[in-house]
Amino acid sequence: MTPFGIRKRLKKMMGLGGDEAPDDLPARKARPKITITLVDTEGEEETCKAPAGSSLLFATGNMAKPLGSGCADATCATCRCEVLEGEDHVSPQSGRERATLKENGFSEDLRLGCQAEILGQDIAVKIRGYEFVI
Repeated sequence: MTPFGIRKRLKKMMGLGGDEAPDDLPARKARPKITITLVDTEGEEETCKAPAGSSLLFATGNMAKPLGSGCADATCATCRCEVLEGEDHVSPQSGRERATLKENGFSEDLRLGCQAEILGQDIAVKIRGYEFVI
């Protein structure tokens, strides 16, 4: 139950109103879950699920070997990665992302995990010797 729901019930119990907001609030639209499989250089796999629209950084956050990060706002390029397959299932690269890669001396073909959003299945991403298959 949300804090707002608790306040509404307390107000209603105390006779202070609480009837203004409907009891049946619209449900949040569910985002499809995408399965991400981490394959390291020795062939060991780890999988997790993340909602579509999540950044690669967020999606890998609970994995045993998550994507490294230093800022999460496209300023350090610590989360750089290479999309090997399914580039059309990742959000387009922004100007800020390209500028950060250039300022840090990396190829503009790389992506920043904090900015690259997962839009669909069948994506393979290589990160520092690890390969993510989404």
